[in-house]
Amino acid sequence: MTRNLIAVIFLSITVSYAAFELQTINPRVIARGNVGSLHHYALNPAANTEISGRFIRFDYSRLYGIKGLDYFDVQTGWTSAKQRYAGIGLKSFGNSIYQEKTLGISYARKFVEILSVGIMVNYYHISITGFNGSGAFGVTVGTKYYLTDLFQFAILYQNVNSPSIYSKADHLPECLMFGIQATLHPKIEWCAELYKDTEFPFSPRTGLCLEILPALDIATGVQLNPDRFSCGVSFHWKGLQVDAAFLHHMVLPYTIYCGCGICF
Repeated sequence: MTRNLIAVIFLSITVSYAAFELQTINPRVIARGNVGSLHHYALNPAANTEISGRFIRFDYSRLYGIKGLDYFDVQTGWTSAKQRYAGIGLKSFGNSIYQEKTLGISYARKFVEILSVGIMVNYYHISITGFNGSGAFGVTVGTKYYLTDLFQFAILYQNVNSPSIYSKADHLPECLMFGIQATLHPKIEWCAELYKDTEFPFSPRTGLCLEILPALDIATGVQLNPDRFSCGVSFHWKGLQVDAAFLHHMVLPYTIYCGCGICF
């Protein structure tokens, strides 16, 4: 039964795209309604200039709690005193039958106090038992604007070069995101995003984070098209951060995300 369910999920992915539809498994992002354009350690390299010094981060999820749908994300990077960021990351999804791997190299720079710009080059590779593997390069560009200490917004364009895999007809996801972030209270942060995949309807997303203790945050969020709600918790102490998130699905079982990172 589990094997059949895995086959159905993979089939649904490959019918709509040549896969690589999963954007991020960072629990902080998932908990905030999957708003991925604003937060570091996620999709927008421009946001990573907010990181101090060097970091290593690891995120993991077993999608829908099903064995064989394991997703790993490992990142490392460094931000200089002049707020120039360089990083590398590796993502792996699937099992011995079907695997997606993404190797990404990113660079970002804060040019002035209000503007950070970043670029990421990803190499996507897919392998399916019984078929030849295939790969493609994709370019993502992002900006983040710091209008005030309490209000920021971001623009992210994923795969601007319209890459395809296996054949020219199998395009990888090409997505445009507009996000805003506001500090409503010293302990309350709100964010929202309008997400547009070129092949699917607009997806509004929003999330709220509350600091309940100096080292402990809780967050919740919702997204539409598809309709999902999420929640999560983050523990941070000095350079250490540990996160967990829960994502509801309307049809399939829920998914748990976990991750940890350290800055030094």
